[in-house]
Amino acid sequence: MSSRPFTPEDIRDYKEVTDVQISPDGRALAYALKTIDGESYKSQLWLASLDDDAGAPRPLTSGEHRDTTPRWSHDGSRIAFQSSRSEGIQLFVIDPHGGEARQLTRMRDGVQKATWSPDGTKLLFAAAVAVERRPDDVSEAQWQDRPRVVTRADYKSDGIGYKLDERTHLYTVDLVGGEPRQLTEGDADDLSAAWSMDGRAIAFARSRTGPRDSHRTDLWRMDADGKHARRLTTELSSVSSPAWSPDGRTIAVYGQRCDGNARREVWLVDADSGAARPLDEHLEVASYPLDNQPPPFWIDEGRALVVLRAYEGVSELVRVSLQDRRITALADGRRQVTSVSAWSGGDRIAFMCDDYVRHCEISCVRVDGTDERLVTRPNEDWAKNRVGFEVTQRRFEGTKEGETWGWLMLPTSRGDGPVPLWVDIHGGPTSYVSLGFTYHPYWHVLVSRGWAVLALDALGSGSYGSGFAERLRGHWGERDLPQHLAAIDELVEAGLVDGRRIAIGGKSYGGYLAAWAIGQTRRFCAAVVSAPVANILSHFGTSDSGYYVTPYAMAGEVWDAREKYHALSPVEYLEHATTPTLILQGEDDQRCPIGQAEEVFATLVRAGKAPVEFIRYPGGDHHLAEKGSPSHRIDYTRRIAEWVERWAGRDSRRSR
Repeated sequence: MSSRPFTPEDIRDYKEVTDVQISPDGRALAYALKTIDGESYKSQLWLASLDDDAGAPRPLTSGEHRDTTPRWSHDGSRIAFQSSRSEGIQLFVIDPHGGEARQLTRMRDGVQKATWSPDGTKLLFAAAVAVERRPDDVSEAQWQDRPRVVTRADYKSDGIGYKLDERTHLYTVDLVGGEPRQLTEGDADDLSAAWSMDGRAIAFARSRTGPRDSHRTDLWRMDADGKHARRLTTELSSVSSPAWSPDGRTIAVYGQRCDGNARREVWLVDADSGAARPLDEHLEVASYPLDNQPPPFWIDEGRALVVLRAYEGVSELVRVSLQDRRITALADGRRQVTSVSAWSGGDRIAFMCDDYVRHCEISCVRVDGTDERLVTRPNEDWAKNRVGFEVTQRRFEGTKEGETWGWLMLPTSRGDGPVPLWVDIHGGPTSYVSLGFTYHPYWHVLVSRGWAVLALDALGSGSYGSGFAERLRGHWGERDLPQHLAAIDELVEAGLVDGRRIAIGGKSYGGYLAAWAIGQTRRFCAAVVSAPVANILSHFGTSDSGYYVTPYAMAGEVWDAREKYHALSPVEYLEHATTPTLILQGEDDQRCPIGQAEEVFATLVRAGKAPVEFIRYPGGDHHLAEKGSPSHRIDYTRRIAEWVERWAGRDSRRSR
């Protein structure tokens, strides 16, 4: 049978596992499976038995709606989940043995994912609450068109837009039914809540309320009925994902010290005094998945934690002993683990891998790292008989800044000669290369067409230690672009890639560095600049996170380092660019607003030295490439492949 090449349309048939949850007895797991139906997404819950004689996984829910975030009750008799089958996103419960789901909430603006009380009688969840009620004599259209009064820097968010007309608070709802009970109130947002093991207390993250620090969050605790709320932490810039120890004395959270630093550590917080200490200062929490990162899990009666750590370019599943801080990998090999689930008294851990080979592959393993078992491969048929490629994690000598590591994809049918090269720049810059198909379908398309792909974790990347990440602060472009160029030189000298056919591209910080590169060198035959930072000074004032992330990234406040902000902005050099450039941008992006892409386009057009196209996606936010409408995602992938083939393909060589 002949091999099938990857095409942009393969996005439609890819099945994405968005959540995996193991049952309390370790004998089953529930997972949410997201698929594409025309121009919309749907998601169903599936159930897989972990018994030795188990059959294939079976669907637990069905329909055209989106069922997500399954959560087992502590006795394993019920599964709670979010669903769009009613008005908005609401909470439902279902018997894992079958039957109809029962609706628990009817909140006006929907609900966020829930967590069970230890006794199984209640569910705890967060939901948005309007700051002001619409007067009876004002129409809904007039109310939505009223002037917006902004008093905080944190007034908008990517994927949401303006957000000061609502606050998020915590609620409980009884399993037997009835109206939800509001536990928190006030001018802050309350998120990411967890019950103590005895059900008597709740830990949660609460935002601050000042004009310049409302993006920051502290750890709070309160009684289960919402009374006696008090703040536990003050020295951390943000906290999330609290998890109580079995004895109730400690709360594990994700957090960081420095405002604007995206790299997070695991912190252990005394549940009474609030004193916080890092679990291990060298353990960095994994970056992926971007919007659904699992919390830390207590196992072995509170003597160890299971976390996803970012380590040397991958997200790996590890167990950390609290006694000696020993870190043990629980899943062998260089895999990208993106979901995990465990119970304090259980002996099994469920996890999901999503990388260039394991496309949302679900497995389980004992808490001591033994007896790993594959549970299901939802994309097994999708991946069969595909055009082959070789993937290696490769060390490069780098520059004076030191060696770097990166992922190199090569077509297996490339023959003896060199092939064209796509240089992919990841975002952040303090993240690291994401390996899942959802994030980079164009990698597979290009390799199917005979291209090599280089995805480097250059200076500034996460997962290689704080020193490696910190050295890029205040030196964007200056210290990492030379490392990419040096890696390209090594591949050319090794005879693997054709130095006359090299393209570069990336999104977010990757868009920044691609735009920076074409203003600094003529090495590239084509460039793709997606959702970039082009003007650091204007990005500081227009991005939803720019006002606190940018000063950290530049190692200085705007008023102290204004010249640096200008000097490191790609738009300052684009008048010299001659590289054909494709610009891709979501029109509703609040992280790297469309004005950044417009500055790139206007400068290139005005300079008149480089062919340029600007593609704007209506309704697209910062994550349109992986979460936007199916047709936009397919178009995005197709345009990248066609652009680089047009300007750097076999028949488009340009002398440089």
